[in-house]
Amino acid sequence: MFYQQSSFIRKFIELILVFSVLGFLDQSLEWDMLEWTLTPVFFAVLLFSLRYGLNFALLSFFAALIYHVYDIYQRDGDLFLLFYDPANYLSLLFLLLAGVITGLYSTSFRERYESQQYVLKETKDENEELKTSLTALERSQRVMQAKVLDSEYTLSRIYEVGKTLDQPSPELVRNEAVTIIGDLFEAEDLAVYHVDSSKKSLRLRVRKGNTERLPQTIFIDDAASIFSRGLKNKTICLKTVDDEADAPVLIGPIVYNQDVREVLVIDQLDFAKLTKYEVQILSLVLDWMANRIERAGEYLRKEEEQKMYPGTSIYDKEAFDELVQLQEKRADKYGVPYSVVSIDVSPYREMSVVEAEIILRAYLRELDIMGYDQTEQHFHFLLPGTSSENASIVEERIYKALDTKGGIHIG
Repeated sequence: MFYQQSSFIRKFIELILVFSVLGFLDQSLEWDMLEWTLTPVFFAVLLFSLRYGLNFALLSFFAALIYHVYDIYQRDGDLFLLFYDPANYLSLLFLLLAGVITGLYSTSFRERYESQQYVLKETKDENEELKTSLTALERSQRVMQAKVLDSEYTLSRIYEVGKTLDQPSPELVRNEAVTIIGDLFEAEDLAVYHVDSSKKSLRLRVRKGNTERLPQTIFIDDAASIFSRGLKNKTICLKTVDDEADAPVLIGPIVYNQDVREVLVIDQLDFAKLTKYEVQILSLVLDWMANRIERAGEYLRKEEEQKMYPGTSIYDKEAFDELVQLQEKRADKYGVPYSVVSIDVSPYREMSVVEAEIILRAYLRELDIMGYDQTEQHFHFLLPGTSSENASIVEERIYKALDTKGGIHIG
């Protein structure tokens, strides 16, 4: 390797020190070394030429020339003869020629050396990249081998997912789906939201995880948001750099009756699970989920028609209490709040249950449930995903509707 010295100042100081020491020894010991055949100054010029190249070959020559002038001056010699006497200037010319030749050789050799060093560095970098690629390929091969070896387990797992989603009611399907998806994708924060008919807001159905990141209601204001893309394309959408900072990582539309009725929202999950294979599995689970919700809903509607007042979707008191108990279990397991509002309608004038539903439904959400106690003459409202503070607002709205319509009494 070449002697590495990047500082010009240090190189220059080395040159000054070497010629100063040589000059001091020559003058103090009276060596008259400039008269020698092989003078130390000659070797000093060769040293700096070989060590630092052409530039310092010239500098060392000028240092030698200065010392020649100084030595003649000290001896009271004739400076004119230094440049016109062949005996003097030929030695200087030889010194210059020797310095330039060795300097050019050193510079050329150094450039070739540095070129080879650059090629060597590039080769090492390429080798490192190849090692990294090879490591990634080996890791991918191991993962693929594991998937192949684990294919039987995967099929059995998918079969178990299908069996688990086969529930008699839509609420149970949603509950099981949230648990399954959370386990499959190691997701900590996820929820299922109901999409209202305007496609402008989402109402919480079931939630697992952070209540602040997954609120009760999500309003869709931006047409370019991840929610708008999911509702429009009816496909799983991942968060992009163009989305808001608080946007979820993934949303999965749940399509039944040929429309997006619900949305799976995942806010936190293991990104290693976002492979093409895993996304296909999630899409399959969402399709099954939609199918089971639709089938369970049809089955439930037929079964619960007997629990409702004829011609309405208003439950009798016993059936309504069963739904409240189910909602209470979901609240304990998933932390989804709910509220129950009871309205005494005995002071109001007489009106049929059908007419009452037509009037009051306009002041409720699609997922709210109505019940009626004919004995006590009380209307009951189950409000999933609604806190007690917001329930009071709904209650005021219902009373206002009653007063506006002139009062309702169910006979």
